[in-house]
Amino acid sequence: YPRVPVDNQSGVYYVWNRAESFRVPIVRRAKATQAPKIGLQVSSATYFANNYALRCDLPYEDISNADASLQLRQSASNRIIDGLTLAWEDRLAVTLTTTTNMGSSTSLTNNWLDHVNGQPVEDLRVGIESIRSVTGFKPNKALFSGWAWSRFSNHPDVVRFIRGAGDNAGGGFVTEQQVAAAFRFSEVLIGEGVKNTADEEIPGSFVDVWSTACILMYVAPAPGLMTPTHGYTFTWQPEGFPAPFAVERRRDDDIKAEIVETHTFQVEQVVASELGYLIVNT
Repeated sequence: YPRVPVDNQSGVYYVWNRAESFRVPIVRRAKATQAPKIGLQVSSATYFANNYALRCDLPYEDISNADASLQLRQSASNRIIDGLTLAWEDRLAVTLTTTTNMGSSTSLTNNWLDHVNGQPVEDLRVGIESIRSVTGFKPNKALFSGWAWSRFSNHPDVVRFIRGAGDNAGGGFVTEQQVAAAFRFSEVLIGEGVKNTADEEIPGSFVDVWSTACILMYVAPAPGLMTPTHGYTFTWQPEGFPAPFAVERRRDDDIKAEIVETHTFQVEQVVASELGYLIVNT
């Protein structure tokens, strides 16, 4: 989602009427008459930029005792930024795999592991047409979960569609670039993130952040007032806070520790659900 700076933590943004935008107007003008009149139908919706933050406390004793190779301060900085970005990815995954945030969705009966009945090329074609038929835009981004990509990229129908019958060069897999060119996507993304859903101090339970999803969407290359897009990331920069994801370090003599901290104020906002299509159970 393109990042859009906003002046306030909460506010409104404009929503243009899709039906009115696609209605073919009367444009022929008779001599000595005024031009046919057309209106602007616009409503509004709200956003709220949440504050997401993480800190790591480094006891003075640990700073003094740590081996130089541990690079304690740098390691703490990396850890909090990694944690904040993983949480960002997880929020996006929840947003983009929620059916109410998509114009349409499907749960496959014949998944892409089935090389006889699975139809991944047709599944993508249906999704592309689902978006185009109600918006006039074809999706420019395809996001596959790691699970979905591993099944899609070597399905014989996909290999045949993209490289032709009998071409198994490269181990029978297609590449992201080949898929983008074949389906006219500007970008193919593979969400290979993994998260641990177990509580602290117990053995980890690891799952794919993006589950079994394949997501098609049109996302504007750059934000604009009347530019259709599936979503935007509204970002706010309040006074007294560092830039998003910048790392602050400060001493706290009350607890005898150095605090390493980072922040961001943002919200990932769906602004035109019709520009998204969700495929699950791939």
